[in-house]
Amino acid sequence: MSFPKRGEVYLVSLDPTIGAEIGKSRPALVISNDKNNEFADTVTVLPITSKIVKVYPFEVLLAKGTAGLPEDSKVKCNQIRTIDKSRLIKRIGQIDKALLEEVEKAILIHLGIKMFRM
Repeated sequence: MSFPKRGEVYLVSLDPTIGAEIGKSRPALVISNDKNNEFADTVTVLPITSKIVKVYPFEVLLAKGTAGLPEDSKVKCNQIRTIDKSRLIKRIGQIDKALLEEVEKAILIHLGIKMFRM
């Protein structure tokens, strides 16, 4: 049986929400590792929005057509959510390795984690 993979974009149901949590059915990027995605009942996702007023350092711009998205959008790396797999509605597409690396950097910025070279 297939399972969601890191870097794939799914339409997900994020309701119900509380306060400033991003909600409704929307695209979201799977960021949890593939072992978790295969064996756990949950996946970790980043919501995607097409409302682009400004792109902050903790967000990543996705051009129209990327991962099957119908319009320019951004990944909201400040809204990390672990959700039950039953919230996954359907697979939309997948981002490439370079974009996934941008997302990883944006997550580190959001969490205040500095990269160190050894």
